[in-house]
Amino acid sequence: MVNLFDNDVESWERLARTDALWAVLSSDEFHDDALTRAAIERFWASGEQHIEHVLAIVRGELDPGFAPNVALDFGCGVGRNLVPLARRCRSAVGLDASPTMAKRCEGRLAECGLSNGAAFVTGRRIDPGPLASFGPVDFVHSVLVFQHIATEEGLGLLDQLLDLLAPGGHGFLQFHCKSPGGAAARAVKSLRLRSPRMNALAIKSRIPALRDVVMLYEYDVLDLLWHLGGHAVDDIVLERVDTGRGGYDARLYFAKFQGTQEEFARAGRPMKVRVRP
Repeated sequence: MVNLFDNDVESWERLARTDALWAVLSSDEFHDDALTRAAIERFWASGEQHIEHVLAIVRGELDPGFAPNVALDFGCGVGRNLVPLARRCRSAVGLDASPTMAKRCEGRLAECGLSNGAAFVTGRRIDPGPLASFGPVDFVHSVLVFQHIATEEGLGLLDQLLDLLAPGGHGFLQFHCKSPGGAAARAVKSLRLRSPRMNALAIKSRIPALRDVVMLYEYDVLDLLWHLGGHAVDDIVLERVDTGRGGYDARLYFAKFQGTQEEFARAGRPMKVRVRP
């Protein structure tokens, strides 16, 4: 029997083959059958703007001198954010559950003349082997990705990413925390969570109340902070982003403790959390 995680990966791979840019940024102008040169330019420019914004906040709020050496982009898609990271780091490594997305990402890196980036396919377990040759990861990044991973699976992947982050490293991660909509939307989500088959049918549906890029999963902010603290993250900037009709996302900018996990524990697991207006 196909489980929820595998069903969502299958859905993501299907979108990667048929509507890749729209799967990354779900605006009508990015549908394959509506793409224009201007829309494609806006798509790639949005990645440059996003990475510049993220690094500006890390430098402004956490570490003024931060200059990432090896960046890891989890859920790299077609390379919208990995390419800007490769332009700013010695090495940039992307991970994606979709083989088609990873292949398209590699193609985009080559198209941009960047030889310091690579993309690998991953599943529930992140294989550290391919990453080892790039050196210690000092920046982890993920946006618009965890929201499409079932929460329990997502928290497990979060732990793995934080394990890969070197002491003194930094990160940016975005999570969906509350979906917009009322009782009907919650009922549909409940059905989709219980039934991979219902989830697959909803993805294919043309009914707005049912259709999603892939299932949107919610995370609890306190759970996220607990996981970060469990991996020696000691400085966090939390940014809430409203998504309409009561829904919101959490964006977490953070720094990992400079010492070992044992030293962090002996210091009493200190953690500073600030909310960014």
